[in-house]
Amino acid sequence: MKSKQRSFKGGYIFGRFENQPKDIVSEQGMPELAVIPLSQGFGSEAAPLVKKGDKVEAGQIIGRSDSVISSPVHASVSGVVEEIKSVSYFRRDTRMVYIRADKSKKDYRRLDGYAKDWRKLKVEDIERLLYSSGVSSLDREGIPTRFKSSIIAPNDVENIIVHGIGSEPYNISLDVLLSGKKLLNFIEGLRILNVLMPNAKMYLALNGRKIKLAEEICKITTKHAWLKVITLEPKYPQGYDEMLVPTILGKKFPFGYSAANIGVVVLNIQAVISVYEAVCEGKPLIERIIALCGPGLKEALHINTRVGTPLSDILDSRLRQGVKTRVVLNSLLTGEKLTDFFLPVDRTFSQIVALPDNDRREFLSFVRPGLRRQSYSRTFLSSLLPSFDKIADTNVHGEARPCISCNYCDEACPVQIMPHLLYKYVKSNLIDERLMNYQIFHCIECGLCSFVCPSKIPLARHMKEGKDKLVMQGCDKSQCILPYFDLKGIEEYRGAKEA
Repeated sequence: MKSKQRSFKGGYIFGRFENQPKDIVSEQGMPELAVIPLSQGFGSEAAPLVKKGDKVEAGQIIGRSDSVISSPVHASVSGVVEEIKSVSYFRRDTRMVYIRADKSKKDYRRLDGYAKDWRKLKVEDIERLLYSSGVSSLDREGIPTRFKSSIIAPNDVENIIVHGIGSEPYNISLDVLLSGKKLLNFIEGLRILNVLMPNAKMYLALNGRKIKLAEEICKITTKHAWLKVITLEPKYPQGYDEMLVPTILGKKFPFGYSAANIGVVVLNIQAVISVYEAVCEGKPLIERIIALCGPGLKEALHINTRVGTPLSDILDSRLRQGVKTRVVLNSLLTGEKLTDFFLPVDRTFSQIVALPDNDRREFLSFVRPGLRRQSYSRTFLSSLLPSFDKIADTNVHGEARPCISCNYCDEACPVQIMPHLLYKYVKSNLIDERLMNYQIFHCIECGLCSFVCPSKIPLARHMKEGKDKLVMQGCDKSQCILPYFDLKGIEEYRGAKEA
């Protein structure tokens, strides 16, 4: 094991924010009404296989479309289908299956053909289990199988990167995911992936502050020449595919496309555990461990919940009373704001962050020491004093001011573009080839430029605006990428993105 690996220029290591999730898992009760999106994770929306009035069992496939890139969707509870209707779900119309749950039935239907001793299974049986379980939909490009679960086939995969970096301000706990027997199950999941994609080298990238965990995994896997365990600094946005690929493999990334287009599959820890559970336990993807974080909650912890559980079931009793709260999905910097608590949890949820919604104006905030505020540039006074958990709320803690050309955004940018210069072009409505020459399409929308800006300019928003305007003008952004890469599955990727 290498103790340190190459890093990338820019980025930022966050301090500890208040109300991090405790290393405990609470079982969320069964929902009375499960709402199952027919589009979850990578791929197209599945066609419904049930209708109103049908009785279903937990673990039963209720949506499937084998002719397009997709993965089956399951009932997460046993009960009766009340209705199927299209709902706006994260700015996209998605059909939902509403199931009135029978709470007396807590078990689920297991997959046919699973085996504790998975080595006795044929490779095609493993692929079928991963596909029929829905696990093949996980992460940004899915898990390749002989079915249409990804844009490439298993034999096209050259590298697999499994990561547990934890570079966000709030992260799901590795100690929760890999405690006790779960660690051995995780390693079995890695072995299954190695058999499934035999031509691929595998890298396990862990948080550099989890040295004991990395050493323990190295001891268990010491004979596995196909696996390389490395530790990386938890520097944001190290967990992005666009950062993992160049940092670990030393390869350029085709910005605007996926890691799968260059033969790389990137998976998180929970996805690998789900691989094990599908193949060895016959468990369909009907549950999710989610970290509940932030000072807007009475208690920060992890929950194990059924897919389709409405957010209201999870949050109504857990949010602090009398406090206006903003709830954000997965990332404090880039996550979706959750406003409709009737919407359900799906397979892609990892963190739910609740923040006090503070819009109080603070005069001359930028000259204060900021002992409990995360700052890209700490003052001399605050550097001499003890470190405290940082305040997390929605206040920008300062007044918007003109750009002072401090170049903080340039220093922090992980893809080495110049946000302050691009911002000035976009703000002046100079939308032309100059934006492309300054590589605006390399922006990965991590939000770090906005975070570090002392003038409180929403730089990330302007980057996205500039890209959108170029596309509206007919700019073919692929011309910035295609001449320099031999990409796999381009048409399949475009089809999956447009679906």
